[in-house]
Amino acid sequence: MNLARIIDQHPADDLALVDGAEEVTYGQLRERVDAMRTLLANRSVKPGDHVVLACGNEIHFVVAMLGVFGVGAVAAPLNPYSPIKELVRKAEPMEPTLVVVGDVASWMLERPDDVGMPMLDMSQIVDAGEAPPAVVSCEPSDPAVLLSTSGVSGVPKIAVLSHGNLAWVQEALTNCGDQSLQRDDVSLATLPVAHVLGLNVAVLATLRVGGKVVLQRRFDVDESLRLISEHQVTMLTGAPPMWQRWAESDAPADSMASVRFARSGAAALQGPVFEAMRERFGVEVREGYGLTETSSVVSTGRGLEVRQTSVGKPLPGLEVVLVDDDGEPVDFGDVGEIVVRGPGVFQGYLNDPDGTASILTEDGWLWTGDVGLFDDDGFLYLVDRVKDVIIVSGFNVYPAEVETALMAHPDVRGAVVVGTAHGKTGETVVAHISGAVDETELRQFAEEHLSRYKCPTEYHFVDELPVAPTGKPVRRELRS
Repeated sequence: MNLARIIDQHPADDLALVDGAEEVTYGQLRERVDAMRTLLANRSVKPGDHVVLACGNEIHFVVAMLGVFGVGAVAAPLNPYSPIKELVRKAEPMEPTLVVVGDVASWMLERPDDVGMPMLDMSQIVDAGEAPPAVVSCEPSDPAVLLSTSGVSGVPKIAVLSHGNLAWVQEALTNCGDQSLQRDDVSLATLPVAHVLGLNVAVLATLRVGGKVVLQRRFDVDESLRLISEHQVTMLTGAPPMWQRWAESDAPADSMASVRFARSGAAALQGPVFEAMRERFGVEVREGYGLTETSSVVSTGRGLEVRQTSVGKPLPGLEVVLVDDDGEPVDFGDVGEIVVRGPGVFQGYLNDPDGTASILTEDGWLWTGDVGLFDDDGFLYLVDRVKDVIIVSGFNVYPAEVETALMAHPDVRGAVVVGTAHGKTGETVVAHISGAVDETELRQFAEEHLSRYKCPTEYHFVDELPVAPTGKPVRRELRS
C-alpha cells in the first residue's frame, strides 16, 4: 500500500482541489504529483528520507505530500507561519534531506543561511518531460508522516504516523452512518494542514473518497462563510474558536444550508456555541476526540443522535478503556484515564524509545493522559486532562516548550507557564517570570522564538516561583 495511491481511481475531470481562483482536477493532480516524484528523485530523495513541508493550506502542500509518499519518503509538515528560529528548531531533530517550500513560506528561499538545510522551491514543479518513477510499495507499518507534538507528557516530541495508521482513520470516516464521507462531498480545509485533524480528516480522507477539498490558507470568518456558500461545502471540520466565530457572525441563516456534517475537535466545545449554531444555522455540531498519536480521531458524534458535551462514540475497531492509576479498568460509571488500542495508534516518537515506552505498552495500549467516563449508551465524555497542556484556538501549547524559550533570554532566571480561560480562544498563555527583565523586551523575544498562539498574553513578575521538592513547577498554585 501507499497513501499516494488514494487519488488514482477517481475520474480525471472531477474537481479535487480549490485554492482561491485555482482549481485542479484529479487528472491534473495526478500529473503534478508525477512531476513532483520526478523532481524528488532527481534530488536523490530515497525511501525512508524525511522531507519537511513548509507549505500552508495550498495546492502545493497536497502535491508535495503525495509526491513524498510516492517515492517512499516521509512527509514532515511544519507551520509555515512560525518564526524561522522555531521552524528550524522543529525541523532539525527530523534530520530532513530536503525542505519543500510553498507559496506561504516563499520568504524562506531568501534566507538560506538561516534555514541551513537544502530547500526545494515548489514553483519549480513543472512537467519535466521525464517518465516519473513508479510509486514505491509500502507496508502498512512504514512511516508516512512526522508531526511535531508535545505528546501526552508535555515534552516536545515527533510523532511517527504510518501509512496504515492514517489510512485506517480515513476508511473509518467512510463508515460513519449518515455522516460517512462520500464522493460528492465538499470539505473546507481551514484547519492548518500541519495539524493532524486538518491533514488527515479535511484533506486526505476527502481525497480518498474522490471528494473536493476547498483550501483556505488562513482562517477568516467572512471568507470561510463565502467559501461554504459558493462551493456548497457539505463537510465542515473546525476547532471550537472557529465555531464560536461562525456562531457570532451576522451571516444569513441559510449560509450553511449545504453543510450536512459539522465536526468539532482539538478542544471542548462550549454549550452556548452548540446551541447558537443549531438555532442560527440549523447545524448540529458533533464533537469528537482524538490525538496526534491516534492519527486524529478516537471518537466522534455520529448517527442521528447528538449528545451535547459528549465527544461521541469510539470509532468501530478501536478499543477504548478507562483505567485507574494502577492500570486496572474502573467500575462502570466511574472516571478513569482513557487508554486506546487499535490500527490508528501511532508507531511511537522519533528517536525516543523511552518517551514511547512511557505511554505506549508493548501490546499496543496508548495512555492518553486524558480522563473520561462513559454513559449507559457508550457515549464518551471528557472530564479533565491529566497533563498541563493549554489549548489555544484548538492548538496544543505545552508549557515546557514556552518555558524553555523564555529561559533562553539571558535575564530570565525562572519561568512557569499556565493557561487561563479566554473568551475568544478558549484558553490563553500566562507566564510567571523571575529575574530582572523588561516586559516589552521579553514579549519581543518570545515573538522571535515562538508561534504567535504560543506567546504569553500575560506576564507576571515574581521574586520566587513555586516548585516542588523535585524541582518541577507547582502550576496549580499559579492557576489559583
